[in-house]
Amino acid sequence: MKDFYEEPRRLNIKKVVIIGSIFVILLIGLILLIAHKISTKKEPKNTEILANTTIFKSSDNTISIELSNTFNLKPYQSNLDYLMELRSKDNLNIFISKEDALQNRDFSAVVEADKLAFLSNFESYSNLSETKQLSINNNLAYTYSFHYLDKTLNQAFYLQVAWLQIENTYYIFDIEFPLDDLPFNTNIASSVLSSFKINS
Repeated sequence: MKDFYEEPRRLNIKKVVIIGSIFVILLIGLILLIAHKISTKKEPKNTEILANTTIFKSSDNTISIELSNTFNLKPYQSNLDYLMELRSKDNLNIFISKEDALQNRDFSAVVEADKLAFLSNFESYSNLSETKQLSINNNLAYTYSFHYLDKTLNQAFYLQVAWLQIENTYYIFDIEFPLDDLPFNTNIASSVLSSFKINS
């Protein structure tokens, strides 16, 4: 009669360690891959960082501006209807929107009417400038500025508004930052307007 009893096989510890090590390496690799995919999703795809400047593009890729990296601006998405919204930790904010140009209506009159309507949104403001006419890349533009108090931050802000007409479209730029930073940001509006491009 045959004996069907077999001794239990003993696990080879060396094989267990090798298989366990391979499993741990694969698990770590998978975790790193997932982490990389998550981090690349968070990086804005509508920016191109160069040596000293960054090119910011609107989410629909219709417009772009190129600004110095010293401003530390990042794209921001809010519920507001802007083509582009950029913000920095120092409360430098740039908002760009667009509207269809009004036919048979003087551009300067449109800007003046908007100026009055826009100022009514502020409880108080000071140092309101005259509306100035500009030429930006051979296109007509108007700009004005004023100071206001942000009650939430309890801080005075400088706000410059510029309207640029290109063919049948108005592009409106709102550029604001703390009034204390005015010496550092004197050229920000001209940098935004001069680098503004419509992507074809």
